[in-house]
Amino acid sequence: MERRRHALTSAWPLAFYMALSLGFWGPWVLDAPRSTLLAANDIDPSVYLWFYSWWPHALLNGLNPFDTQAIFAPDGYNLAWVTSMPGPSVVLAPVTLALGPVATFNLIAFAAPALASWTAFLLCRHVGARTVPALIGGYLFGFSPYMLGALTGAPQLALVALVPIFALLALRHVEGSLADRRFVMAMTAALTAQIYVSTEVLATAALFGGLTLAGAYLLAPELRAALRRTIVLLSLSLATTALLAAPLLFYVLFEAGTLPEHALAEYPADLLSFAVPGALVAMSPERIGATVPTWAAGSTYFGLPLLGLVVAFAWSYRHRLSARLSVIAFLLAALAALGSALHVGGTKTAVPLPWGAFAELPFLRYAIPLRFSAFAFLAGAVIVGLWLSWRPSAARWAVALLVLVSLAPALGRDFWHVRISDPAFFAGDLHERLVDADDRVLTIPTSGRNMRWQARADFSFRMAAGYVGQDPRSYTRFPIWHKLVAASASPQAARAAATWRAELIRFVEAKGVTVILADAATPEPLRRLFGSLVRPAEIGGVLLYRLDPAP
Repeated sequence: MERRRHALTSAWPLAFYMALSLGFWGPWVLDAPRSTLLAANDIDPSVYLWFYSWWPHALLNGLNPFDTQAIFAPDGYNLAWVTSMPGPSVVLAPVTLALGPVATFNLIAFAAPALASWTAFLLCRHVGARTVPALIGGYLFGFSPYMLGALTGAPQLALVALVPIFALLALRHVEGSLADRRFVMAMTAALTAQIYVSTEVLATAALFGGLTLAGAYLLAPELRAALRRTIVLLSLSLATTALLAAPLLFYVLFEAGTLPEHALAEYPADLLSFAVPGALVAMSPERIGATVPTWAAGSTYFGLPLLGLVVAFAWSYRHRLSARLSVIAFLLAALAALGSALHVGGTKTAVPLPWGAFAELPFLRYAIPLRFSAFAFLAGAVIVGLWLSWRPSAARWAVALLVLVSLAPALGRDFWHVRISDPAFFAGDLHERLVDADDRVLTIPTSGRNMRWQARADFSFRMAAGYVGQDPRSYTRFPIWHKLVAASASPQAARAAATWRAELIRFVEAKGVTVILADAATPEPLRRLFGSLVRPAEIGGVLLYRLDPAP
């Protein structure tokens, strides 16, 4: 009976958070769930629609899901080097196969903040927060500006619900409420699930978790024996995870890949962005007609109320171990989010920062500091939960209310919903009759929507294009490719027209392109360029240029 009561008290907050998620974004998305995405645009999300479709398609057809030949034909692409989300794609394959990838995308988008809030709630309650304060702490993490930023089109970053689970499992083992065997099994399961969602989140979670454990080791001599045992078992869990993730890691470590376009670019947070709201929150300067500074990233906005609460909490409970560790975890993540050098008001200063010591480590060298705010918000959630539980008062509840108001999402904005519309060519059987599996298709646009087209056509053709991160060198070495990507091939004179025509012929011959499929809205200069090879057929909202045999 006691176990059932505990399960019920743990489950209802998940329903509460899910209701909040649906209430916040449902009215703008669920009126047309098959043609509306909970995202800021349809470019990057189209890649995830492709991922959600690709994994079940590849597995059901006996294809190699990591090394795809469906895009950038004939060279193919190593998907282990991008956030292809194999875990969610396989788990939610029944949804994708039954309702389509748009339903899968929206399901993840609505569920991600609710799941993250719920697991943070469980963590807050375990460390000593009462139910309502833990509920507020969970909300602070799951609906934080970090999450709001992820919901604009980065589902792999929104699925961070396992991060509080990592902390919860480690805490339970250190305190002795979780046996060694169960700890290893549970932690291995959580780590494996996370690596198949996002290797970046897992790597950064391991870093900040390890630093927090190191802080506990220094501050609590009485716990050192338990901490050593936990660290040993954590290492065992990580090793087991590496075995379970061997297919992914093999293609990361031993097969050629193309770095994503943001790799090795730091993207740090600006110091002022901690206190100045961006467009994601209701308190955005746009609400009063002011311009949002370019350095106000949004996802690293903590707000003055939360920052003040953290300072007051740190001083009031400086002698409590749990409080000191929570503040240390907050400061570590916030400081790392600033990158390797301090930026203030959009200007890079000469002040070096600690992240520079980690920026070149394996895996971490590809991490983006802006995203570390997730770990700061999790520590902040614990701090708020404990702050309201240890000495509740009207003043403290008022401060907590200010925190919630300052971080409330800017609902109804365009970056929460986007309508998608594909040419009729891909809706019926036109693509099946006019393009087949032997064709290599150059699509215009070369990125974004074309990924959705191919997925909607059930991968019935190979693309001499793609959009999953950085384009491979085998494509970027062609000058015409950059013009096609920018849709800006605009010959101004006969000589220029002849040059670009020759470049186009060189490209299509090298890639074995047999068909060009261009959106009917393709700019006129490109239409003329393609038309110089062969007359198109305009059908189903696309221009079809049949180049078989190639010119």
